[in-house]
Amino acid sequence: MSVGQNKLMITRKVTHETVSRAPYEVWNAFVDLLVTEDYNDLDEMQRAAHLAFWYDSEVQNGGHMQYFANRGTGLLRETLEALQVVGAECQRRVLASAGQQFQSTQRAGTETVEQYVSTALEGEFDAFDSAYHACEPSIQKLLEDYLERHRDRFVEIVV
Repeated sequence: MSVGQNKLMITRKVTHETVSRAPYEVWNAFVDLLVTEDYNDLDEMQRAAHLAFWYDSEVQNGGHMQYFANRGTGLLRETLEALQVVGAECQRRVLASAGQQFQSTQRAGTETVEQYVSTALEGEFDAFDSAYHACEPSIQKLLEDYLERHRDRFVEIVV
């Protein structure tokens, strides 16, 4: 951790030796920060990456239905803003539309895997998933660029 703006800024440390031997370790440290730290403990810049990363991860793994089942809509507005911050305008438009669709209907909770699978097979979010996968550049590429521009906010290279 390092001091920043009146509170501790959470970062990950990677040695110069490690980076010179395995440059991808900077990305691994970035991902570790995004997946293990609590959203509320991150600063604004880190939160944007966190929300974009989790949106991408959920949709890549199981589509928008999985995203809403696992993440809900409590941070939908913030996620839309985060996608704009990282430059994911195409994905932001898709999520805005999918979010409207999701919120337009009263939904019963899915309590079992069978209920989830049954709901997912109805295909309500298939068009959104297809639109998402057609977006270029990918969120991963955009996050790589975001990390490159703001590396010191996520990863410290130490001796």
